[in-house]
Amino acid sequence: MDLPILDLSAANDPTRKPELLRQLRRALFDIGFLYIINHGISPSTIDQLTDLLPSLFALPDEDKAKLSKLNSPHFLGYSGYAEETTLGKQDLREQFDFATELPVVYNGSGGPENGHLANGSSNRQDFSQLYWRLRGLNQWPNLAGFKEAFTAYHDAVQELSYRFVHLIEEAFEIPIGTFDHFFGSHQPHDSPIEGNRPDNNDLSTFLPPQHRIKLLRYPPSPPNPDTDRSQTQPQGVGPHKDSSGWLTFLLQVGNNPGLEVLSPNNRDWIPARPIPGTFVVNFGNAFEAATEGAVRATTHRVIAPGPGRGDRYSIPFFQGLPLDMTVEEVRGYIPERVRRLRREAAGGEAEGVAASFLDARWSSLGESQLRKWIRSHRDVGLKWYGEEVVGYYTAS
Repeated sequence: MDLPILDLSAANDPTRKPELLRQLRRALFDIGFLYIINHGISPSTIDQLTDLLPSLFALPDEDKAKLSKLNSPHFLGYSGYAEETTLGKQDLREQFDFATELPVVYNGSGGPENGHLANGSSNRQDFSQLYWRLRGLNQWPNLAGFKEAFTAYHDAVQELSYRFVHLIEEAFEIPIGTFDHFFGSHQPHDSPIEGNRPDNNDLSTFLPPQHRIKLLRYPPSPPNPDTDRSQTQPQGVGPHKDSSGWLTFLLQVGNNPGLEVLSPNNRDWIPARPIPGTFVVNFGNAFEAATEGAVRATTHRVIAPGPGRGDRYSIPFFQGLPLDMTVEEVRGYIPERVRRLRREAAGGEAEGVAASFLDARWSSLGESQLRKWIRSHRDVGLKWYGEEVVGYYTAS
């Protein structure tokens, strides 16, 4: 099975657009992964950033240490080789985490009794909530031209992500711009579901969300004569669904393969090989939960390069949503005919749908994000949030 390749130039051609939307619906509801071509981002914008990746990762260890995530309550900065974990196993990669450059807004005193929304409800503009500590400034490397190249790339992919959301709205057959206020762009639309728009919150007061970008290097794994490579493959990053955003736009740099996508039958791994000029797009846990499983947040993994293969680089962009939004609020903008698709296909309740969001403690997107980061980087959580908070978020 091959992942679909969607040509976004068809969005501007009335004769080709219906087929594009048909392909998008199939990717949304059946597969959860796709490639996009003719996406509108200039090769020079991409090259200016990717050309700097070898120099970035070749910075002296003492310079990388100065950018450590341990310096950041926002979980932004550098993580060394095998410092991040997935499902309790070390990921064989090193990375820099950056985000939309936004000011700090957190003004609370901490502690889980003050920092979480136990009832899962939103508390608009209450910046004492612990999850607001995730929002803050980047740690920039001392590398000529990097900040400018990163910012240009971030802004271009951000704009692409908003255009792609408009195509999803058309695939859902709801008004274009329905989701714009999630991103601080426009005043809110009425919900497509009568009576479902919250009447006790002004949704126009959402702060623009902070998108996150990882710059990843997977070095080739060393030979291990004691390992049966037919049975064991080195974990670049283990099987997971994306929990860091609404949509993911992945740039695979160069030709080194590694990304694999779990098939709809949950038995086979589909290679998502690098294709020049493309982004790989997939959908996050929050999207799956908001659509009650109709849109697939598909499990995927990365196999680290084998000996002699050279470094693999990739750049995922995770499109964020407001931290003080809840999955229930997002769901209010998803038509019922979309949300019942998975249930109808399954003949009942859809299984395996972003189970973490079914727990009221994590229904707030900010709560879910803070839990994810603390579980992935326990050392950062302990330094900035303390043992009590880390215990709360890692207990289950």
